[in-house]
Amino acid sequence: MDAALPVNLLCGYLGAGKTTLLNRLLEQDDQRILVMVNDFGDIAVDATMIAGRSAETIQLSNGCICCSMGGGLFEAFERALALREHVDRLVIEASGVAEPDRLANFARAEPDLDCRAVIAVVDPPSLADRLADPKIGKVVERQIAGADAVFLSRADVADAAAMRQAARLVGGINPLASQHQHLDGGFLTALAARHDANSLSAMGAPGNHQQLFASRTIAVDAVPNAHDLTALLTGHGGAIHRLKGYVQLPGLTQVHLLQLAGGVLSLEPVDAPEGIAINQLVAISPDAGALATLAAEVAASHDIQRRS
Repeated sequence: MDAALPVNLLCGYLGAGKTTLLNRLLEQDDQRILVMVNDFGDIAVDATMIAGRSAETIQLSNGCICCSMGGGLFEAFERALALREHVDRLVIEASGVAEPDRLANFARAEPDLDCRAVIAVVDPPSLADRLADPKIGKVVERQIAGADAVFLSRADVADAAAMRQAARLVGGINPLASQHQHLDGGFLTALAARHDANSLSAMGAPGNHQQLFASRTIAVDAVPNAHDLTALLTGHGGAIHRLKGYVQLPGLTQVHLLQLAGGVLSLEPVDAPEGIAINQLVAISPDAGALATLAAEVAASHDIQRRS
């Protein structure tokens, strides 16, 4: 059974330097990184590094991959997970005005992703003005507050006074975040060693990454036929955001991968990964009550199946 794919979130206000950081990450060679971006235009990949490309991915010669977010977020996660065996880590670039806690919660809702450190990028010369701006100040502040690590960009061109002021501002907002000013080939590796086990994301620290989702594992001991199963699992409107698991349907020798995302349930015949639990569904919802109701309905279905 494959371990969950480690995920880092990269945020920062427009012009903070995320693109530079992304491009440097793609040039490194100590990890095979899958970078998920809103648009390929956000990255400037050297043509000599491109080993292959499709409508949704760009494959680089060093093993790194760029993936377009496109469509819904969970659908993008599925595309990323389809590349699992080819990459070591997923880096998701949030839009310039995004707040990392929301995206982190969506990543935590996917059982095959392991949400690790959140990285915020700030532009030292403009940081004080950004924070004081009545329109965007709170957005920038929340990006810093929700980060495990803050990268101060443009250290090679910004004057020392601006760098010191930015470091003080960041420390005042989030004293627990580590601060970084230089990139090298081992940046993410070093960041992983420091933050992966104890990141705010992994701990779900209150005030930084509010837990928006509840999860529950539901045992499916006597799975009904595909039609009844679909009706049972999709009868909750939009309350159940995500369902995933491997099931063994009656009358079929092959295991099926069951997934529910965006209100659409799919069953795909697969070769079950070695050691994977069968007939165990992971359900995700912002409403714990909806999960309890679903579990009760599945249990009642089991009773009916056993008595029939």
